[in-house]
Amino acid sequence: MKNQKHSMILIFLLMILALSGCISYSVKTDEIVEDGLIINSISIGLGGSEEDEGITVVTYNFNLRNRTNKSIVIKAVEPILSKDIQERLIDRDIKLDINKKVDGDTSEALTGTFRLDTEGLDKEGIIELNINVKEFNIAMEQVIGMNEVNH
Repeated sequence: MKNQKHSMILIFLLMILALSGCISYSVKTDEIVEDGLIINSISIGLGGSEEDEGITVVTYNFNLRNRTNKSIVIKAVEPILSKDIQERLIDRDIKLDINKKVDGDTSEALTGTFRLDTEGLDKEGIIELNINVKEFNIAMEQVIGMNEVNH
């Protein structure tokens, strides 16, 4: 009986030790590194077109951060627009050719414009269109080579 009691206590203590080992394991959040591109901030401006009253010029600015440790060439950027806004585009091709190198752990400020047909809309009507640019298609190129450690 005494042996069985000691065995039960030992098993119980081992279970507590195993559980506390699992619970106490943690990773510091500052050690977690996410590689890739992120957009730090986006701003949008609306303006009228000098040559035509029924056109609204949308200017977007955003800060693209390369969080990798390698250089990346940004080839082109295209804002992703809602279907309603796409139907008002004057020029269907709104892709912005960039061809800029963004070094690792640096940022690049990018600016582009597109024009919308807002014929017949007053200021409030244009605001109600909810012109928003939150996401972008980004075409990029990265040069990589074979790891030459053992050569």
